Amino acid sequence: MIAVGIDLTGSEAKPSGWACLRGREADLRLLRTDAELVSATLAAGAAVVSLDSPLGLPREPGSIIRDAEREMMALRIGVYPCLLPSMVRLTHRGMALKRTFEAEGLPVIEGFPGSAQDALGIPRKKTDLAGLRQGLVDLGMVLPERTVKHDELDALTAALVGQFWLRGEFHAFGNEEEGVIVAPCRFRGTVRLEPYSRMVENYLAFRWGLRVGEAGPVVVPPRAKTNKALFAAIDGLAAAAGFERDVGV
Repeated sequence: MIAVGIDLTGSEAKPSGWACLRGREADLRLLRTDAELVSATLAAGAAVVSLDSPLGLPREPGSIIRDAEREMMALRIGVYPCLLPSMVRLTHRGMALKRTFEAEGLPVIEGFPGSAQDALGIPRKKTDLAGLRQGLVDLGMVLPERTVKHDELDALTAALVGQFWLRGEFHAFGNEEEGVIVAPCRFRGTVRLEPYSRMVENYLAFRWGLRVGEAGPVVVPPRAKTNKALFAAIDGLAAAAGFERDVGV
């Protein structure tokens, strides 16, 4: 199972992290140009490309944010709006690379490393770089025996998201029209959500690995004054239904 992850920068003036994950073996590099990124990816024989870059635009005229980012923010997952001024060049570069890869027959997903690291219970690079590397090793990744840059670790995380996607073990935030953000999720059960709430569905998938469907225990979202209180109540309901929080590769 081969997945390529790219921690893309806003321009070719700054190197991007590139990672090819073959099973658990990681090939990590810093590449600068689009041509280098495309050449290395095609040579790797990847089954999917996971880009750390927004890959779509808001459907609402004048908006700088997509539903995927709104949904993540509601869960207190740190993410930047795709058309924030500092993100515009990155977003357009990512969308152009997506078109290039898809023209070569490669599926492309938006695999945001920060949300993946949150879901997998490992630090983000700005919080604890050494802890991020160790967390990836603890998850079974085999890294080169050299100093690895933070961009390479994020690219590796994106590649890991690609492997989850290939196995069908993921949750998609947002909608296809604007572009979804894929987060790893090893599903461990199904619940019925009555009444339905997209925010609660996202929370159950991201924090508990639970799908919302037509089978399983009924979860009734309670009235709550804050999202924090709502999520605490959902935690109690999921635990009472016999589930445990546990996400892994």
